[in-house]
Amino acid sequence: MKIAIMGAGGIGGCYGALLAAAGSDVTLIARGAHLAAIQQNGLKLIEKDSEFTAKVDATDSPSKVGPVDLVIFSVKTYQNAIAIPFIKPMVGKHSAILTIQNGVESAEEIGNEYGVGRVLPGSAYVISNIEAPGVVRQRSFPARVAFGEPDGNATQRAIDVQKEMSQAGITTELSDDIVRALWSKAMYNSPANGLASAARLAPKDLVETPEGPTLFKSAIKEVAAVASASGVNIGDNDIQRAFDLIANRPMGAKGSMQADLEAGRPLELEAMVGFVGRIGRQLNVPTPIFDVLYTVLLPHVNGHLENN
Repeated sequence: MKIAIMGAGGIGGCYGALLAAAGSDVTLIARGAHLAAIQQNGLKLIEKDSEFTAKVDATDSPSKVGPVDLVIFSVKTYQNAIAIPFIKPMVGKHSAILTIQNGVESAEEIGNEYGVGRVLPGSAYVISNIEAPGVVRQRSFPARVAFGEPDGNATQRAIDVQKEMSQAGITTELSDDIVRALWSKAMYNSPANGLASAARLAPKDLVETPEGPTLFKSAIKEVAAVASASGVNIGDNDIQRAFDLIANRPMGAKGSMQADLEAGRPLELEAMVGFVGRIGRQLNVPTPIFDVLYTVLLPHVNGHLENN
């Protein structure tokens, strides 16, 4: 299977290194010093007790790659306006696009450009970041991904993608209800990133404050209410699970948006926070906590220019 990874940062780089090391035909789309280092030395992946360097093709020009079987789309969501049309040279007649971005709207955005039939909605479940140009450190194990066809069918192309990624040591779940899976992740990912960023405290640290548990549960219930109004089957067990995932994080462990905020980088504010209130308003579901979070974080959405 010929694979291109659009966005070889922490997440895309982790999956790309694992796939390349397992023998997949992978090309990374990267830029700047990170691209130069990969082209010169390969991509190093540092794991818990080991590390390896994958010899993998890398470029900043999709036209040099041409049509592929699979595009793994893993750029930050605020780059979509540029990145979605940018991959066009790699999207052939039979290409599939697996999106593993944050939030619940990525597949629709890509589908608007290439047709919903090309898109496999998915979600990444791995903590990984660029440590230095050409070096990615994986911080959670194993690397995991969930994806599926929007209608829940186990198509041959989805089965082929699952096999390819599983052979690379990536825990791969082929979901029969990927929309529910995306909302289930949003139920903990959005409160954790939104509240922690606004408070300037890691999620676990904020949970440990006297009012923390009540605040997080209220925020989780807002996401759950919007999901339910959207037609997703959400129950009390899902709400408790989302809270437990936040409460059981290590002290000091920060989400990606909080890390971006502190580093002065642009924020995935729409995909992490804004969509809750926006969809809520469309469905007449009140979201007071997320409305406040969006207002508080909006001045920081573009980061500091010197760090972009």
